[in-house]
Amino acid sequence: MSEPKDHETLNRAISAARELDQSKAEFLDHEFETYRLLRENTPVARSEHGAMGMGAGGTWFLTRYDDIAEVLREPENYSSQVSAYPVRPWIPQAIDPPMHTGYRRILNPWFTVDAMSKLEPHLEQFAAKLVDEMVAKDEFDFVADFADPFPTAVFCELAGFPVEDYPQIMDWKNTLMHANDGHPRGAELALERAKSLGLEVPEEGLSDDLHNQIRASVGIEIYGYLAAQLEAHRKQPGDDLISKLLAAQYEGERSLTEEELQDTLFLLFMAGLDTVASTLGLIVRAFAEQPEERAAFVALLDDPRALAEAVEELVRVHAIVTMPRRVTRDLEFRGARFRSEDVVACATPAANRDPEAFENPDALIFDRNPNRHMGFGLGPHRCLGIHLARRELRIALQALHRALPNYELHPERPPIVFGGMKGASSVWLVKR
Repeated sequence: MSEPKDHETLNRAISAARELDQSKAEFLDHEFETYRLLRENTPVARSEHGAMGMGAGGTWFLTRYDDIAEVLREPENYSSQVSAYPVRPWIPQAIDPPMHTGYRRILNPWFTVDAMSKLEPHLEQFAAKLVDEMVAKDEFDFVADFADPFPTAVFCELAGFPVEDYPQIMDWKNTLMHANDGHPRGAELALERAKSLGLEVPEEGLSDDLHNQIRASVGIEIYGYLAAQLEAHRKQPGDDLISKLLAAQYEGERSLTEEELQDTLFLLFMAGLDTVASTLGLIVRAFAEQPEERAAFVALLDDPRALAEAVEELVRVHAIVTMPRRVTRDLEFRGARFRSEDVVACATPAANRDPEAFENPDALIFDRNPNRHMGFGLGPHRCLGIHLARRELRIALQALHRALPNYELHPERPPIVFGGMKGASSVWLVKR
């Protein structure tokens, strides 16, 4: 790794780190240039803003692959329980080992390769239905017509939520996760919520305090919804995640408490609704802008192994999550002095572009092997739904590109992207 070139470059990197705010959509315009500047000059950088737009007070940002891997693999020093949850910490995301292990042991069997393979025919059928309806139009919003409804409806069915609750569920998700990051619908809903709470929103937008009040209000509503769903499934259990949670035993010794049930469902609720949709939106936007790369991908559609490798590479290039960790004790890290309760932001989009970990990291290389990307996380909190997410991404991209191998961005409706846990809220396409 190169040393800082000069004091001017180092000062520029320190300034960029100080102002780094992932919650601003405009950050995405220079995201990887900023990460590269930090990685080469101040890889353990201090920002005045919170990670993923979560709160104030400053954050340590890491941009090197090996540094991020070390933090994610050491929960005893870097806890997943940060003070950024609207009501209570989510299970098992915000629970550290050894308790985390017990919760994952309950959930893991429901998300295995075999369990997800059984869903594949249904996923293919639903994806084909959405694509057929979408491409029947000359122009369409890929996010609204496919990327949002596909994983959300699948998750509602898997979990046991009524599919007709989809509009309300999406509004809750967008208000909770995208109130202040450039997502138009999230901002609109947050403003409506603020008004309903009697809060005044200044012209410059939501302050951290207002944002937290809005998130808490929405979180309470979601918890009420989850409590009602739990009660309904107690009366009439089915073959779904809610019913399985109600029957589960923690370490084979006891049933889960009401709070544990709600906190686990809250995590599944949020994780199942946003990540795949956001990734799909970014991938298709990029394919619309880069027809040669899209054509190379289309050529792989009937080769299962090559297609699987290509999806992994797309996840690497379009990683969306920065994972915050709370420092549990005073310690030194790569020359920086971390204090207990400091927050360290592990930027997987930066790690996935580290040239020390990936040759030619900015290039999309569909047969990249090995590909140790962090798009699904790393360590004990690696994505629980990784096998479902991979299938949803593969099946979605297959269905779209078999039906419509050629498309381009709408000339009068540019894509709308948002920051934080980044994604695209709108990608209008036209047929070619």
